[in-house]
Order: sequence, then structure tokens, then C-alpha cells
Amino acid sequence: MSNHGVARMIMAGCLAGALTGCGVLGELTADQAVITASQPFRGSPAEKFTEGVDGIVVPEARPVKHFSARDVRSAFLTSRRMLRAAHLDGQTLLGGRPDAFAKQLDPQQRKDFLRNLDHKDQDKNSRAWVTSFAPGSAELVGDVVKVQGKLAAESGADEDGRPELWVNYEARFVYALRPAGKDSPIVRVMVFVKARHEFWRDEPGARLRNWDGESTEFWSAGTECDSPDGFLRPDYTGEGGGGGRVDDAYDDKAAPLKEGECGTVDEI
Repeated sequence: MSNHGVARMIMAGCLAGALTGCGVLGELTADQAVITASQPFRGSPAEKFTEGVDGIVVPEARPVKHFSARDVRSAFLTSRRMLRAAHLDGQTLLGGRPDAFAKQLDPQQRKDFLRNLDHKDQDKNSRAWVTSFAPGSAELVGDVVKVQGKLAAESGADEDGRPELWVNYEARFVYALRPAGKDSPIVRVMVFVKARHEFWRDEPGARLRNWDGESTEFWSAGTECDSPDGFLRPDYTGEGGGGGRVDDAYDDKAAPLKEGECGTVDEI
């Protein structure tokens, strides 16, 4: 069996910005009026994103070293299901128990994920593996989440050098939110994740197992900077606490945040 750790590491940070971020730069005035219940993504680059999980592009599957094209295709579809469960499941998004995500995990990893869910020690808390807004802090505006993501397969190996298939992914999820039970204000929040899923077989001919691997980047924009419990909290006031340089949340070339850093963005 491959030597996988029981919990993944997450490089987590926040961005604050003019319309969102782990805080928000400036006042929410004219541009805020663009965000309406009927057209919550109007005026945003996310308006051109695809709706829901279809925004995760599944490339053509080709053989990767020890793994057939069929294996790669299966891994791509599993990765997309895991991303949907982690970042698009309604129960999970609104702070509920992330059962949909847990079901996608390998039984060994699932056990540890559930044991550490909402752990008081934030170094152990697995709530941050998924996108969850603090219970009672938000509701979705409409039923659309805008998504832009991609998958790519490569050959990998476990700690003992045994072959693995890695599906590298990066994706942006953009949500339109408002305070629970209220009509306004409406804000947009982005979650960006860049990481990989790992696949292997314990022996030839056995089923393909999967593991939620380490994150290279995982940050949110449009949320309050401080999260004491792994839940995200939308920044409805524009005072979420961001600072430092101003970044474009849609810029793939922007320097990554350091763990725990809270920056600033100019638009979501």
C-alpha cells in the first residue's frame, strides 16, 4: 500500500479587495450596485465562467506510464467529483457536515478527515479541506456558482518510489452571497485552489485508489481575514482587514500568498 499521510497540508491565505477579499479596499459604492439578485455576476470576469462543475474541463485521456488511458479517464472524473463535493455541494457550502466530500475519499483518508472535522486545534481541523461558510453567515444568491478549472495528468511516485498517477488541478469558484435571511448586501466571494489528487493500485489489477493530496495554493477572496474555525465568512462591509499589495484575483501570474497572509484584491 502506498505511504500516504493521514492529513493533507493546506497553504491557505486570504485576499481583500475593492469588492471583496479577506478584507476590502475602498468603499462599496457604484460597483456594488452591479451585484444584483437577478444578475449577481454582471460586470465581473466570472460572468464568462461556466456554471457549476462543467467549468472543470476534463481533457482527453491518454496513457501515462504505468496507467492506461482508461485509468486516466477514470481519475479525471473522480477528481471532478471530488472538486464538486468540496466546493459546490450545498450542504457543505452553508456550513453543514461535508458528507458528499467524505464519500469521495479513500476509506483510510475518510476516517481521518471525519475524526478531525471541526477540531478545536486548527492545525488538525479538516474543515478547511472544503469550502464552508460559517453556519448562519451566508446564503447563496440563486443556484449558480461560476467555475473555471482545469485538470492535467502526470506520472508520480509515493515515498517508496512506487508508481502513482497524479491529477494536478487548479480552479476558481466564484459565489454570489448575501447574509442569511436578508436581501442585501450581495457580495461575490472567490475560492482558488491549486493541488493534486493521487491515484494508485495496491497490486496489479486491483481497483484504483485515490487520495486528496497536498495543496500548493488555497485562498479565498471576499472573506474576512481571520478564521478561527476553518469556516469562511463573507466580508459584507469591506472592512475585512486586508493589506499590502493589490492583486488581481483572476491573474494566474500573481505571486502566491504565504500561509496565513491576508492581501488585497481590486475586483471579484
